[in-house]
Amino acid sequence: MKAKKKEIDYENIQPEMLKGEEATFEVQLDYKAHPHCTDCHIKMEPVKIDVKRGNIMIMNVIAYKCPKCEKELLDVETASRIEREFALRHAEEIKGYEVKISSDGRNYLIRFPKELSKTLATKKIAKILPIDSDEFVLKVA
Repeated sequence: MKAKKKEIDYENIQPEMLKGEEATFEVQLDYKAHPHCTDCHIKMEPVKIDVKRGNIMIMNVIAYKCPKCEKELLDVETASRIEREFALRHAEEIKGYEVKISSDGRNYLIRFPKELSKTLATKKIAKILPIDSDEFVLKVA
């Protein structure tokens, strides 16, 4: 006759209830493991690819490719960076608002259109992100 396994109450476990050997391990936070193909279950290899959306192409993006089925995969950080880049480039195609830049002698002033002011009324901080010598992104928080 088999002995019935004692169920463990994990929510109320106490240190004295733990038995076994003490183990040590090292965590490598900057380590990037190669992904595995979900279809073929084999290790994907790093490659450089071109990513295209509409008339915009970003070249030489580091990705991973399955050597068997040729499925391509981007890591989360790279995918987020590319999405942001596409969004910024797409922003140029949007009409947007044209406003005048004024100066009080020491500072440059920009007046926001009425349509945008409603959104800005509750915001307290603005962060200006330079993209190029004549391009900036304004992020309000």
